[in-house]
Formats: sequence, structure tokens, C-alpha cells
Amino acid sequence: MSNATSTHAQPLITRLRELAEVERTRREAADLAVVEAERALQETQCAQRVAAERHAAVQATVEAAEAYARQQKQSASDTHSRAEQTEQAAAGKPASPSTPGRSLKRLIVDALNMGEITPLTLIYERVREVRPDAAEKSIRGALANLHTRGTVEIVHRGAYRLVVIPEDYRTDT
Repeated sequence: MSNATSTHAQPLITRLRELAEVERTRREAADLAVVEAERALQETQCAQRVAAERHAAVQATVEAAEAYARQQKQSASDTHSRAEQTEQAAAGKPASPSTPGRSLKRLIVDALNMGEITPLTLIYERVREVRPDAAEKSIRGALANLHTRGTVEIVHRGAYRLVVIPEDYRTDT
């Protein structure tokens, strides 16, 4: 009788083994698809990092070109202003009074908004509204000093954030 039961169960067992083989094949295909998807994700993330680095480099180049153009414009303006002052001096007229001096650090703090990212080019513009003769190198030096003191954070190349108002800061002119 056990032989008869085994004989009747044999087709069922054979069918279950076939189903097990089909499911094993599906699992292997799914495992392979996961490996391929992970590889594609890694390639995409690498491409994303490269794109971000290239964007940052191009953005820095744009900012440098804009700064250079402003510097050329400022240089031409300074040359014109000096020529005008020379003409006024020759005509016996006094030269226009200079802007009262404020430290570059204070002007930079004025140029920044608390917690907001400000591009270096905008800092140059805002400082030069008060001190048109301020050199970019001097402004960057003052920014570096403010960064060292913890007043300003460098967010990324050419971008700064005011993180704390200095204790000795005054808004008077």
C-alpha cells in the first residue's frame, strides 16, 4: 500500500520540483538584476559627483571673469577720475573729499546677511560702494581674517555666510 501511495504522489512531487526550479531561476534573475541596478547606481552617482565638480569649477571661472570685468571697469573709472582730479588741480579747484574710512572687516559684515550665502562678487560690489579703491586681495584678506575668527563661514569656493556678529561691531559710519 505504501508503494501505491508513493506512486500516486510521484506526479505531484515531480510538479513541485519543477515549480521549485522555476522559482530558483526567477530568484537568480532577480539577484542579477539587483547587482546590475547597484552597478548602474554607482555609475550614476560617480557621474553626478563629476558633474558637481565641473559645475563648481565653471561657476568659479564665471565669478573670476565677472570680477576681472568689474576690475577692468573700475580701473578705467579710476583712470578717468584721476585725470579729472588732475584737471581740477590744474584749474585750482579742490579735489572731491574722500569717503570716511571704515575697516574692510566692518564693510564686509555690512555686506553680508546673517545666515545667507553671499557670493564673493557681491561682497566686492557692496564693499566698493563705500570704498571704491578697495582691492580684491585686501577684501579676501579681511574675509580670511573674519573666517579665522569664526565670524564668517566659507560655504564653498567664492561663497561666504555670516555666522555671528562680532562683539566689537558697530553700525555707525
